[in-house]
Amino acid sequence: MPLIDFDKLAQEFDVEDDFGFSAVSEEEYNSVVNKTAETAEDYKVRLKEVEKLIVPFLTKLHSTGEKEYIYWPNRKPIIEKQIERILKLTRD
Repeated sequence: MPLIDFDKLAQEFDVEDDFGFSAVSEEEYNSVVNKTAETAEDYKVRLKEVEKLIVPFLTKLHSTGEKEYIYWPNRKPIIEKQIERILKLTRD
């Protein structure tokens, strides 16, 4: 016979406060870990794509930092296209 009756002990305390965790099998755990790893890799790939869209723009702005004005005709459609490409990567 065990020294402590855990079921009886649990009844003495507020069982509503379960600390927010539950037990899972090793199979369930590995399934989640594998999905998380795949998601993390996909996320890294998408972030690299976002970098490719943003960093050239910021580099160009930086290289012209000594200039008082930026001449950028027809920028509205160019900006809209970049925003669409970024949102496609970050929201799909």
